[in-house]
Amino acid sequence: MKVVFLFLGLLSADTVYEVVKIPVSYKAKEFSCSQAFNNNVEIVKNKNYKPNENRPMDLTIYKNKVVFVHWCKDKDGNFIP
Repeated sequence: MKVVFLFLGLLSADTVYEVVKIPVSYKAKEFSCSQAFNNNVEIVKNKNYKPNENRPMDLTIYKNKVVFVHWCKDKDGNFIP
């Protein structure tokens, strides 16, 4: 097994964010950052969504916080697509 790290940018408040680092184990040549992302987050309907407003219909959630960005790196710090 190999390990890479999934980084998630989470909104903590309107103007505050935090970055979390999640270790992800995988078998050789079976890894994609998108797959790791999808396995660790939840997509939920935005209860505040209204047509013709500048709000998304769905929200990506990790531990009850909105995810606004993600990326993956290997143990040497190289970005992984």
